Parts: sequence; structure tokens; C-alpha cells
Amino acid sequence: MAIAPRGRYRVDDASSRRRAMSRPQAVPPPAPIRTMADLFAVAHAMEADAVAYYERVAADLREQGDDALAGLFARLARIEGGHVDQIESWSADQGGALPASTPLPWPVPAMFDEPAEELGQSRLVTPYRALAAAVRQEERSFAFWTYVAATAPADDIRAAAERMAHEELEHVALLRRERRTAFHQARETRTSPLPTLGLRDLAARERTLADRLDAAFRDDAMLGPLPAEARANAERLDQADEIELQLTLGPETGTPDLVHAAEVLVEAYLAVADVAQDAALVATAQGLAATAISRLAALRMWSARHGVRPVDDA
Repeated sequence: MAIAPRGRYRVDDASSRRRAMSRPQAVPPPAPIRTMADLFAVAHAMEADAVAYYERVAADLREQGDDALAGLFARLARIEGGHVDQIESWSADQGGALPASTPLPWPVPAMFDEPAEELGQSRLVTPYRALAAAVRQEERSFAFWTYVAATAPADDIRAAAERMAHEELEHVALLRRERRTAFHQARETRTSPLPTLGLRDLAARERTLADRLDAAFRDDAMLGPLPAEARANAERLDQADEIELQLTLGPETGTPDLVHAAEVLVEAYLAVADVAQDAALVATAQGLAATAISRLAALRMWSARHGVRPVDDA
């Protein structure tokens, strides 16, 4: 998604993309790694977690019928699986036990931006977004092993951590190339410019969503308040200073899936808050994003409880 305040904007502008990207937050180890056995156990667990993450996303996407994107995540899982094998071989060469059988010194930190089930069920995921998430995961892993090396109590642990950091950096370079290719492919396949929308257009989407939620969940105790919240969001948008956006948004009524409609509005409000110049508009967008995220969580909770995605007859 790309967005620009008060004016025209090129979605492929490199400097604008850099401004929109946030730096991955480093995840330091909870405590120094003191033995090679612990290092192999942690490294193995981190790579195994990545395999499980990508396999879960691939399975969810395949269930939705998106075989092409599922194939990309399955490929990422295979790459991480190769890293698992490398760590097991390395440990064996050192005469150590199987890393999977070694107790972890502490819980392995999470390295991904969002839970696998949320990414896999999102209708907004693209090859570029998938690869961007993988790049951020590898960058966090690089930072993690750099921390481990800096706090290592022995030379062999320091050298092993530095080797892990170097390998993660190689993975980052590979995935960045893949991400760049995905970006250019997406740009080449886009045959028409992105639509320019304003906050009034988002207000109209909120009102449409309110009507659809009303029709689907008027008598539902958990989701019944959502239509009124959506109409209140629309009123806040009506009162805000106008801003022009260029967004990759799906058709307003092209799918009966209410989760997708809610996702689009979350992405839009976060984008507005990210680039708006006016402090009042930033605050408004952040408030709308918070409400929209709560709404999306409620719809996903309903979906998990009933085993289907919520739809209407619109």
C-alpha cells in the first residue's frame, strides 16, 4: 500500500518507500549463551520456528485457494529447513547432541511481525509483503546473533555466534534480491494507475461496512455494536481535513468477506497516520486505526469460533 498527503504520489518512489518502512526492532537474548550446546539448541529452535511459521502460512493460503503465494511460503519453509539441517550437521561435527534434544536456556524470542495465522488469513498479503516479512525476520536474527557474540563468555561461542550472524546476513541479501524482483514484477503487471481516494471515500466505505455488519450481525451480542462504531468512524472522517491517498484497495463490494473489508480500512488508517503532516490528523488516524483493529480482531474471533469467515449477502 502506498499513500501520499495532499498531492500526487508515485508508488514506486524509492525515497517514499524508505520513509514508509520501519526498521526491524532488535531482539536481544534474555541472557548470555554460555555453552556451545545451548547455542546449537537456540539456533535450531529459531530456525525450526521459522519453518513452522512459513508452513502454517502456506497451509492457510492453500486453503484459501492462493496456490501461487502458498508456493512462495512453502519455498521459504524449505530454505529455513535447510538451515535446520546445517545446524544439526554443525553440532554433530562438534561432537554434540542433537540440538532438538537439548533443553533451551530460555524461551526463544519471537522474530516475526505478526502471528502466522493472521498473515496466512489476510487477503492483503502479496509476494512483496511476504518477502518483506521474511527479510525483517532475518534482519532480527542477524541482530540477535550479533548480541550473542558481543556477550559471549568464551571465544568458541563468540566465533560460532559471529558465524551465525554472517549466515543470517547472507540470507538477508538473498531475500532482499527476491523482494526487489517481486516489487518490479508487481509494478510491471499493474496496467492502470492506483485510484486516488480521500478521507470521504473511506467514510463511504465505513458506512457501507456498517450497513453490511448491520445486516449480518444485528442480533449478535459480540458484533452487534460494530455498525454504530463504523458510522461513528465515518463521522470522524467527515470532520477531518481532507487528504489525498493512492491505495491498493480491493473492490468495495467485490467480495462478501467482511474480514477483508475490515482489513482494508485498518491498512488505510495506519497508512494515513504514517505520513500525515498535521498532528490532529495523525491523532484521528491513530484513533480510527485502534477502533478498526479492535473490529478486525472481533471479526476474526467470530470466524475462529464458528469455523467460517463472516460474510453477508451484499
